[in-house]
Amino acid sequence: MKMSPECVPCLIGRVLFETEEIDSSKSTDTIKAASQMLGDLFGPGVCSATIATRVHEEIYSILGTTDPYKELKRRSNETMLELFPEAQQFVESSANRFQAALLCAVVGNVLDFGIGTEFDSPEPLRKEFRNLLSQGLEQDDTEEMMTLLEKSDDVVYLADNCGEIVFDRLALKEISALGVRMTLVVKERPILTDVTTADLDGLGMDAIVDDIIEAPGFAVGIDINALNGEFGDRLREADLVVAKGMANYEAISETDISPIAYLLRTKCSPVADSLGIRKDINAVKLLMNGGVR
Repeated sequence: MKMSPECVPCLIGRVLFETEEIDSSKSTDTIKAASQMLGDLFGPGVCSATIATRVHEEIYSILGTTDPYKELKRRSNETMLELFPEAQQFVESSANRFQAALLCAVVGNVLDFGIGTEFDSPEPLRKEFRNLLSQGLEQDDTEEMMTLLEKSDDVVYLADNCGEIVFDRLALKEISALGVRMTLVVKERPILTDVTTADLDGLGMDAIVDDIIEAPGFAVGIDINALNGEFGDRLREADLVVAKGMANYEAISETDISPIAYLLRTKCSPVADSLGIRKDINAVKLLMNGGVR
């Protein structure tokens, strides 16, 4: 996805958030560095995820940390595990388990810290969970997705954040029940609140999916360069790629990876506009012909 002017203050806000998580005395240094980088890098046609990756790599270096969201990631998983029995009951009592499971996975995607939403910590989701479920899927391509899955043998699921990964188990189980080979992709290195292999401890993913692999490198979303190698080949071999969250959309929406089902909460106008849907909705969007913008 092309970076828009609106992405710049959003990225600066996230830099400030993670600085305050680690060492607020360095806020001048990190904001100055991020501002200078954005002044140099932002321009027509640049990919928002690629620019965000370069900025965060520099900020992590200044802060002297490899995982500034470590504690928030732990709390996110903890909060979602508390809510999981209710989500599981919601799916099991639904007339359309597949749709309900994907909705739960999308609701988990509201957790995104430092971007100006009400969810700058995971705990508010306890109060808002039922309300978010009641909104349903305003963009609902689950029927088309099911039709495709019924003809599929091989599915790759690109995970996004900690916390929501707990609810992803519901979606993964429903997709796996269709008899496909399921591969879960997590991050090789910590970035933002994205799931790494270590963050899967205690979630029982080995019993749900056939393979767990790591997306190479340090990247917001997916490292575009990694699509030129073995990892990219794995995505292209799949009958369907399921991509969670806005960052994965920002990174791969203009590549040749196809078909892709994007599962996300539209938390910003640039992503919503690029997808052609409204902001602040629960969305399952199936794209059959590669990049859209």
